[in-house]
Amino acid sequence: MAGNGDCSPVMTFPLAPEIQHELQTKFGSFDKGLMKVGPGRYLLPRHCRLYLDKYVQFRFRPDDVVVMTFPRSGTTWTQEMVWCMTHDLDFTTAINTPLRARSPFLDFLKQHPDEDPCITGVFLAHAESVPSPRIIKTHLPFSLLPPSILESCKVIYVARHPGDVCVSYYHHQRLFKQVNFKGDLEEFLDLWCRDLVLLGPYWSHLSEAWAKRTHPNLLWLYYEDVNKDPLRELQRLDQFLATGLTEDELLQVAQHSSFANMKARPATNISLIPESPILVPGEAEFVRKGEFN
Repeated sequence: MAGNGDCSPVMTFPLAPEIQHELQTKFGSFDKGLMKVGPGRYLLPRHCRLYLDKYVQFRFRPDDVVVMTFPRSGTTWTQEMVWCMTHDLDFTTAINTPLRARSPFLDFLKQHPDEDPCITGVFLAHAESVPSPRIIKTHLPFSLLPPSILESCKVIYVARHPGDVCVSYYHHQRLFKQVNFKGDLEEFLDLWCRDLVLLGPYWSHLSEAWAKRTHPNLLWLYYEDVNKDPLRELQRLDQFLATGLTEDELLQVAQHSSFANMKARPATNISLIPESPILVPGEAEFVRKGEFN
């Protein structure tokens, strides 16, 4: 395998037929089935088999910053802050250009408006083509990425209280047509506890990152800390990224990326895009409350 000198084959594991049937019934868009992947037995759609080796081989650049999270842990918020900090506080571009265009999503679980990532790998191609400095988003755990990632670039891992994550993820999985979860919150919680939600198990995802928390190229953030004291956490980000911003400039980033402002902009809240082809009408917004329930 090429790329960063890594060679790490990714193992896949089939689900028991009764589990497969249950998930195909509850997740309307995964009629082709799901599978468990890697040492953490992460739940992914079957089409991921086309790309697993490509993700392990992905060439990260020295000036890349990877925002890594379990879904619904503050990913969009962190991307927006980091993009602005590493792009000369270009708030005009940030307001007028969708975040997904500025900060590529490495993964393959959502639908591109023009192409099917299950067939074309469009997200992977986008991440490869974006000019430096790249702010790359991923929900993949460390074990499904190049083993040398922390020797190649910087990674920001954001963790959030599991109760908040679970509730937010439930609404998210109902919102996107490419997932189309049909159950209620109680049914989703049952799947969560059985490690049967997409990209679960949650605790395995966190523990892989926690084991690397002392590496100088990994910054661990807590969603709750950013919410409670954004300036302090932005100062930690500034030091980690070596962006050399003043306190006044960091306060500008905090204001730009406040929950109210993020929720009000189509660039960061895709629910504001009229008649979006990827969202289920009538469900909760992509940017909801930023808090529990």
